[in-house]
Amino acid sequence: MRKDVLTNLYNKQASIIYRYLLKHGCRREVAEEIVQDSFVKAIEHFDDVEPERLSSWVFKVALNNYRNYLKKASAREELLIDEAHFLKKLSNDNEIEDILLVEEKATEIHDCLNSLKESYKELLILKYEMELSYKEIGKMLALPDQTVKTYLFRARTAFKSVWRDNHGR
Repeated sequence: MRKDVLTNLYNKQASIIYRYLLKHGCRREVAEEIVQDSFVKAIEHFDDVEPERLSSWVFKVALNNYRNYLKKASAREELLIDEAHFLKKLSNDNEIEDILLVEEKATEIHDCLNSLKESYKELLILKYEMELSYKEIGKMLALPDQTVKTYLFRARTAFKSVWRDNHGR
């Protein structure tokens, strides 16, 4: 049973965590190491974590491992998002009144994202760059679907506000 749960979790989440780390600018070899370490910790702490929370627990462990890596490296790695794709998905989903143009520079997008709370930035990347559903995001973050929708609304509103402040549109 334990092996099946962990194998299923690994098959469903390892690639999502890996891609998420890459989107945050994590080097491939570091991302691979973080994913591996996170699942090793899941094996070690399997009995300490409630089964329904294991998915979000592994994701949080991976994020904490990445943040610790950044602190040790004393450098912030650059976000690696497909800016045109991100803006197109964000504007299509939200019907932003042509505020966000697909042609805008990557640095402007990064500046806006980086000025947001970390939780908002994570939600926006998970939804619009990685194209995860509310349900998938909720499972990763141990949040109900409705809470994910609410937080994404707030994140989009914050992003638009920063965008308007910085670009006057």
